Amino acid sequence: MTAFHSDRDGNFEIYVMNADGTNPTRLTSDPRLDATPVWSPDGTKIAFDTDRDGNRDIYVMNADGTNPTRLTDNPTTDAGTSWSPDGTKIAFATLRDLNAEIYVMNADGTNPTRLTDNRVRDAGASWSPDGTKIAFHSQRDGDSEIYVMNADGTNPTRLTSDPAEDVIPAWSPDCTKLAFTTDRDGNFDIYVMNADGTNPTRLTSDPAEDESASWRP
Repeated sequence: MTAFHSDRDGNFEIYVMNADGTNPTRLTSDPRLDATPVWSPDGTKIAFDTDRDGNRDIYVMNADGTNPTRLTDNPTTDAGTSWSPDGTKIAFATLRDLNAEIYVMNADGTNPTRLTDNRVRDAGASWSPDGTKIAFHSQRDGDSEIYVMNADGTNPTRLTSDPAEDVIPAWSPDCTKLAFTTDRDGNFDIYVMNADGTNPTRLTSDPAEDESASWRP
């Protein structure tokens, strides 16, 4: 099944549908924003962002929408989740340190731990399928580039170097490649590169915006 968010009922809610688009089913029902659902690796849970408590926080619910549970409780924004492959941890971006940083926490919300420490934006965390790395985008070098670091936050390494925006990395299932979104050709398109940043290759070429690639397992 596919999870997505939609404002088809007047405000953004989380839905699921079959892979062929049939049977869209609403999972959340709240007057505030519910968005960016992410499946747990075992398919039993969905993490999502919501401002139902007054600011953007991360929640998790069962795959059928029952038992929504708040994982973060911070007066600033927590958003952009990525599950570890074993389902025990969640990486996310937060503004709790006055600028966007990458944190990781246990899947029940305990032990939030800061992985990046910069005065500029670090966001878009994507956990590698083997659990050893986290890719992300950062503005630490003046513009938004793709980086990779160890899962504990050590050894951040820059993969792209372009004056345009390079954002939203996504690992291939075998960890050999990263897809990402970039406007280096004048509008946002999907590119793919090797996991070490070599051989960036344009995949889409359309005057409209193409963003947020996701690999099939």
